[in-house]
Amino acid sequence: MVNDLREFLDELEKRGKLLVVKNADWDLEIGTINELVAEKQGPGLIFDEIKGYPKGFRVATNLLHHRIGQKLAFNFSEEMTDLACVEDFKNKINRFSPIHPIEVSNGPVKENILTGDSIDIYKFPTPKWHTHDGGRYIGTGVITITRDPDEGWVNFGTYRVMIQDKTTLAFYASPGKHATIMREKYWAKGKPCPVAMCFGQDPLLFGVSTIGLPWGMSEYDFAGFVKGKGVEVIMDETTGLPIPASAEIVACGFSPPPEEDSRPEGPFGEWQGYYASGTRNEPVVHIKTLYHRNDPILFGQPPIKPPVNTWFPIPLHTASFLWNRLEKSGMMDIRGVYVHGPGNRIIAVISLKQRYLGHAKQVATLAGAFLQGGACTGRYIITVDEDIDPSNLDEVLWAVCTRCDPEQYIDIVPGFLTSPLDPMLSPEKRAKKDYTTAKVFINACKPYHWKHEFPLVNRASDELRQKVMEKFSEVFKGIK
Repeated sequence: MVNDLREFLDELEKRGKLLVVKNADWDLEIGTINELVAEKQGPGLIFDEIKGYPKGFRVATNLLHHRIGQKLAFNFSEEMTDLACVEDFKNKINRFSPIHPIEVSNGPVKENILTGDSIDIYKFPTPKWHTHDGGRYIGTGVITITRDPDEGWVNFGTYRVMIQDKTTLAFYASPGKHATIMREKYWAKGKPCPVAMCFGQDPLLFGVSTIGLPWGMSEYDFAGFVKGKGVEVIMDETTGLPIPASAEIVACGFSPPPEEDSRPEGPFGEWQGYYASGTRNEPVVHIKTLYHRNDPILFGQPPIKPPVNTWFPIPLHTASFLWNRLEKSGMMDIRGVYVHGPGNRIIAVISLKQRYLGHAKQVATLAGAFLQGGACTGRYIITVDEDIDPSNLDEVLWAVCTRCDPEQYIDIVPGFLTSPLDPMLSPEKRAKKDYTTAKVFINACKPYHWKHEFPLVNRASDELRQKVMEKFSEVFKGIK
């Protein structure tokens, strides 16, 4: 398993999945090149000799949009199917035992330590990713580290970060996120919130940061469990926060209460494909210590208009956890869970073997309750029979088209938490900070009370298909 961003890049290069681009401009050119390559499912990109910056100060993008990158980051076999990865990760979660980070006194991130007047976040070639972005977003592939002031545990998550000036960063996080709750606790005590923002790290840490872990479970402990060993960290003396010892760039400082300092942030081209949240005053972080490696690599994970998915293509961060929660809530015979759509958040599909009247609706209702908080998360919940592969959207649409009576089996329920990034929030709801949305529940299972009379499916049996494929193996050779 790789241990830092540089090892990850080496592995991508060995697989022919990395391209070096020279002489691009940070102002829109890097973002547009990334967009064009991502649309074609192209290789990872390393930008070097960027306009106005010395050679060696690089930007890495497009690393995790393909399955090879995600499987490498999470240590999956490249031969595993998407649904098998989701199920394997679900089972791994059930075996979770925290492996705490290991504190070390030194590491590559300490090769350069800047304080006071030496701090200048503009020394890194931060792109302006999208045409209408409100500024240069250094935090797209970021992990933002905070500690709960009451309970003491450490959280990190991915929240967008815009440069305000050479020592100040925006600190945007949606309502209900763990970092939001933690910083509000500090502010309620009249204290600034200690924050560390890491802008290049082991891709597994970024992957874990996108997962909605339960309150109280540290992402460091979970990442250590996945890796099978503790993540090496260095304690930042100013904030008292643990930062990855092999990180590329880390800014440590404090976020004061918004009434003391907040600044315009946004708009930003988000993963739904829109500049959805406009420009609003948001909290900031004042940098007190800036760490970086020699020849630092800024990791960028900028969103792109769907259907391109520049996040992880396999929905481990949503589907695996939903599958687990459904089973642990007592739902029987769940055969598979997958989440489709932008960000792998919006269309949840649950395959089940119906055991009783109302089984599918019960499962769907629970899924809707479990999937909420992020923009548009779980807006559509679809239940299908066990013969449907939930990861195959063509099969799912077939079930919706042929097994769902819209009059009886589609329900629309309002009042679920979304976020300010939701493009469907009306101006009136935004003004009232009413960040709620409706959810659509689609029962695409055969009607339970007459499912045994439902028309047969026009498909050869698995046994017959296997027999024919073995007998006529030459016909199927080379056909994927």
